[in-house]
Amino acid sequence: MIMTTQAYRDYVFFIHYQPEEPVYSVEFADIPEIITSGDTLNAAFVNACEALDLHLESLQKLNQPPPVRKHKLTVEAA
Repeated sequence: MIMTTQAYRDYVFFIHYQPEEPVYSVEFADIPEIITSGDTLNAAFVNACEALDLHLESLQKLNQPPPVRKHKLTVEAA
């Protein structure tokens, strides 16, 4: 399995790819309720961002707080 770590709006998510299953699946570290995927890495990233936006918008409309960010993406210089 191939995995890449991404972040959007300070929420960390992982995009998984398995060659035998030609789909890129997305998993949010702090929001397991969000389920999405894409046919390409780029499509999975775009779908993840859209799913997060919709989820946060729904919570706001319900007067619910956004999920707590427990994970952070850090980048270290080589």
